[in-house]
Amino acid sequence: MASELHITLLGDFRIDNGNAPIEGVSTARLQSLLGYLLLHVDAPQLRQHVAFRFWPDSSEAQARTNLRKQIYHLRRALPQPDRYLHADSKTVQWQPDAPYTLDVAQFRAQLARADEAEANGEQQAEQDALAAAAALYKGDLLPGSYDDWVLAERERLSQQFIAALERLILLCEEGRDYQAAIEYAQRLIRHDPVREASYRRLMRLHALVGDRARALRAYHTCATILERELGVEPSVQTQEAYQRLLRMKRRPRQRRRRVSASKLVGRDREWAELQAAWRAALRGQPQIVLLTGEPGIGKTRLAEEMLDWASRQGVPNASSRCYASESELAYAPLSGWLRAEALQSRLPSLDKAWLGELARLLPELLVQDRDIAPPGPLTENWQRQRLFEALTQAFRKPRQLVLLLDNLQWCDGDTLEWLLYLLRNQQSSTTGRQHPSRILVMGTLRSWERSGDDRLASLLADLRRSQQLPEIELGPLDREETVSLATNVAGQALDPALAAELYRETEGNPLFLIEVVRARLQEDGGMPAAGQDLPANGLPLPPAVHEAIRSRLGKLSPTAREMAGVAAIIGRDFTYPVVAHACGCDEVALVRGLDELWQRRVVREQGTEAYDFGHEKIREVIVSEMSAARRRLLHRQVAEALELIHADDLDAVSAQIAAHYEQAGLPEKAQPYYHRTAAPFHLILRETAPSKG
Repeated sequence: MASELHITLLGDFRIDNGNAPIEGVSTARLQSLLGYLLLHVDAPQLRQHVAFRFWPDSSEAQARTNLRKQIYHLRRALPQPDRYLHADSKTVQWQPDAPYTLDVAQFRAQLARADEAEANGEQQAEQDALAAAAALYKGDLLPGSYDDWVLAERERLSQQFIAALERLILLCEEGRDYQAAIEYAQRLIRHDPVREASYRRLMRLHALVGDRARALRAYHTCATILERELGVEPSVQTQEAYQRLLRMKRRPRQRRRRVSASKLVGRDREWAELQAAWRAALRGQPQIVLLTGEPGIGKTRLAEEMLDWASRQGVPNASSRCYASESELAYAPLSGWLRAEALQSRLPSLDKAWLGELARLLPELLVQDRDIAPPGPLTENWQRQRLFEALTQAFRKPRQLVLLLDNLQWCDGDTLEWLLYLLRNQQSSTTGRQHPSRILVMGTLRSWERSGDDRLASLLADLRRSQQLPEIELGPLDREETVSLATNVAGQALDPALAAELYRETEGNPLFLIEVVRARLQEDGGMPAAGQDLPANGLPLPPAVHEAIRSRLGKLSPTAREMAGVAAIIGRDFTYPVVAHACGCDEVALVRGLDELWQRRVVREQGTEAYDFGHEKIREVIVSEMSAARRRLLHRQVAEALELIHADDLDAVSAQIAAHYEQAGLPEKAQPYYHRTAAPFHLILRETAPSKG
């Protein structure tokens, strides 16, 4: 049986027979011939063609003689040569079915696997395949050979390797594995030392992990290499990145997290989409990224992670928040942005005429500089246009800028109109004379909780039409992510039973989870560790979560609140007919109420006439806010509704009817239904009991 050969063409040439090296293939020409046959294994190669390719300056007869000698030496070096090499008077071919491995073939196979994984959206599989390909690429193809075919194939494989590393760095960065991304970026620079974009990438990655010194050193290395090898200076883009690093005198102070001080857990897909939006902004495609989801799901947490990510690279950024009580206060969010350090420090460089306009929003400018003329009343359209342009000039000062507008649904209409003006102005600047800033605006939005201003809907519609509105919807964390977040907040490993209970109780809502864990930590006993019993009374709802849900429900109309109360008494799942009969209201009011509950994500549709609550805790709060008398009344109404709807098949709902009558304080009505529920079991027991005979 033939031995398996292990052949390496990338980096140092090597051919092993099992674990023993084969020394006979030692000349560059013989290695080149073997490499050519291996990389053209799919078909027999004409001797005439091969001879001419390797000895183009020789006569045909001499070239054939040279080829014959090389084949002879190759056959002598190979064990069982007929098993590996076929040669006749016309052709020569490496046997495709021979037992061997080839690093180039493995490298290409991993790249193909990565492409397939990317097409299927399997990011982890793509990353694993690219990492395997990078590990296989030990160096250039046949570095000791300079045949024309080798040079062309070497360049092709080199470009494939560079592309693979760039994809790998991007995937590692999107997965927030910055240390791995740094190692791949360093390898990319070693492979191609004059590739300037690689140095910028390395500078950014070092900045992301807070290593400003190494980031600056990467720039100095870049400048030295470019001067020595090409006689040029770093590009404007690289110098701008360097200047941003110089302005970072120290690592930016960590922002206070409204939701959690722990690291961001999960959200890999959402983070990748946010990063893609930033890369689009860097290409001159301004846009607003819309982060949507229910309260407490982590919209602001994800956006703040992006702000910190930008800060660690010296990218200017600012955050502002809208409030329901300030939705009529013009330009309030813009005032917040302009007072942030990222923009405040650049305002003095603006023309005083523009500063005069900005004084409408920042009156303190008039105190700081007496030469600024106070603005007049904003009464004419041209004055509003001038204010819009002044704001645009201010936000253009940073060459790169990341902005967060929290609670976009409460944003005033004037700010919304200026945002659209900014994005259109930026878009036209990409093809005009002006050099635009690279701006990314993130807006968090409770899409079902609108302000009374239709200009938000108009803005979003305009941006969707112009493809400037990437939308990222955040859902609950999965079980593994929930446990990971709870462990981070608790600072200790959790009992598996408690972890399962946390996921069941919170359903992956990060705010609910964090508040439940913190509430337990503040108690005397703390979180039960592995092996300890769970609290007998379960996991109580923390006051912060209760108040958040209560505030959300407080925004419902009276009709919708009534519907929610009836549905909560029915249970987590309920149907339209039962709610309709239990409420006793007209169909139009019922439909409007349920539609409002659905729009505000209090309930979800589960079929044609079936619904359930978006979270069990919402139902619990609704029930807890009712008086005992109202609960008894609603239980009776639900029981009567079930009797009416299921009159032809009461056995199917007898247990539910009995429970509702009992909780309504009517045990005499509950008892017959409990008997109906138990009757089938008595019958089964009687039929299966052993005979006395």
